Amino acid sequence: MFKKENKTKSTKNDNANSEVLVINKNKNIDKVINIALCIILFLLPLITIPRGMSSRTYNVPKYIILLLCGAILLVCILIKLKRKELKLDLIDKTLAVFFILIVISTIFSINIPKSILGENNRFEGLLTFLVYFLTYYCAKYYFNYNKYLKGFAIATVSIASIIGILQYYNIFPLYSLFDIPHFSSIANSTFGHRNFFGSFLAIAVPLFMALYITKKKKIYLIVSFISFWAMLVSMTKSSWFGLAVATIFGLIYVIKRFNKEILIRTLQIGIGFIVIFVFVLMPPSFVTNKVNNDEKFYSLETRLNSIGNDIGTLLGDGTAEEKMATGTARFGIWMATLESIAHEPFLGTGPDALKDGLIKNVPEYVVYRFETYHETVDKAHNEYLHIAATIGIPAAIIYLAFVAQIVFGQKDVFKNNATFIFMAAILSYLAQAFFNISTIGVAPIFWALLGLIQNEKFKENLQ
Repeated sequence: MFKKENKTKSTKNDNANSEVLVINKNKNIDKVINIALCIILFLLPLITIPRGMSSRTYNVPKYIILLLCGAILLVCILIKLKRKELKLDLIDKTLAVFFILIVISTIFSINIPKSILGENNRFEGLLTFLVYFLTYYCAKYYFNYNKYLKGFAIATVSIASIIGILQYYNIFPLYSLFDIPHFSSIANSTFGHRNFFGSFLAIAVPLFMALYITKKKKIYLIVSFISFWAMLVSMTKSSWFGLAVATIFGLIYVIKRFNKEILIRTLQIGIGFIVIFVFVLMPPSFVTNKVNNDEKFYSLETRLNSIGNDIGTLLGDGTAEEKMATGTARFGIWMATLESIAHEPFLGTGPDALKDGLIKNVPEYVVYRFETYHETVDKAHNEYLHIAATIGIPAAIIYLAFVAQIVFGQKDVFKNNATFIFMAAILSYLAQAFFNISTIGVAPIFWALLGLIQNEKFKENLQ
């Protein structure tokens, strides 16, 4: 009898030990996932080769790190798949359909190697899309909040913003210290191009604005000011548009959640932004002398005037060539992209193979572009058009359905502070994407936000 009881106890202990072992293994896998996500979110944006040193490889370090982290995430997901621990809701299934369409488009691409690896220095082929989706999925189900994340986010945004500001005013010391060639008064920070820097700030500025309004920590206000200043000197109109959309969304939140403290914090942000705007628009002489006023320099006044001029040209009696040149030639790129879509509507040209598609489908525009601007086009300067042109119209519809499910599925957006914080950044990015391009230094952050806004455990602990 005693032997039977001992066997029973032994079996129970073995089961308990087995359960503890499984739990510990799961925790270890989750830790690895969280480390990889932190590298993608907080280190990846800061890694680059200075644009002046190599205009063709500045994104290579980002691409290598992104693929390495993606490989780590993939292994972790495969382990969880083997243990039958993966979850798939309707939104995830929509994303799976999008990925299947990307694979099919790659198979029938007009340039298969490029569609797998991506355009030179763009690197947004099939492999990169896979990493984006893994980032989204892991952020949604496995990213855990901890006390260090706030510091990482503050450091990343502050460092990137300060570098951009110093570049604009030609006082970035690393350039002179290491004799690095650079474009004077062009703020591209660690992103290789001011438009990419602007898309990063389109996420960062609304995020920290929302954090300060809801959490009232002064450090969030300071980072809001620094990143807004960087956004202005980046001279990226698409990021300004994104911020405008996020601001309207934020004002709705303020009205719905109206109280004295929220109003005061909103006014503090508004007043600070106005002061910074005036300083950049009408800088004192000692600052003006630091800025390069050659033909490459964009002043804030010039950029603001160009908005009205572009609208007037498009809606007025501008010539065909004038309309093609509006929005730094974006309108012409959109027209050529639409023509390429008309030629290959279902599967597109293949991921990241837009340049090949334009050469094949719109050769006259390629010649015009080269003769006029001495360059070719490899991005549509509108993320939605780009997806339709490279992966196909069905893929673009599925992508929009995927995003819509997330955005419109957040019923507590004005009641849950964390949902509001993430939504402000997501809406800003989606708005600027109408005029900008996806880049590997910023897009993973956007995909992570799409996952985090659905991660209830993370949102509950967000401080």
